[in-house]
Amino acid sequence: MKTILLAAMLVAVFSFAGCHSAPAKHYPIQGEVISVDAPRKILTVKHGDIPGLMPAMTMSYAVAEEKEIQLLKPGDKIDAVLVVSDNVGRLEKIVLHPRTGNSGGDAMPSKTN
Repeated sequence: MKTILLAAMLVAVFSFAGCHSAPAKHYPIQGEVISVDAPRKILTVKHGDIPGLMPAMTMSYAVAEEKEIQLLKPGDKIDAVLVVSDNVGRLEKIVLHPRTGNSGGDAMPSKTN
């Protein structure tokens, strides 16, 4: 009898907890695209520290809108917002950094006199 009562209490507590989800938190991130799975809306990103959430790491994230990742490819640098609610995260507002130079290098042209 005590087991049934305890089980009923646990179900009630978890049901009540599920009704009151915490508000979503938003974290700006910057990172490098490692892989893109557009059909599944998954983006793997190597990012820096996210203060108040996690250290720098490489992680796969769900993407809110598939159209935001259709043109991305490995090596692209991005800014995005990581939205976390109920311990589930997704990327939104993904912005691709513009590429600089046509060789990918940072070399400045040399001057000749």
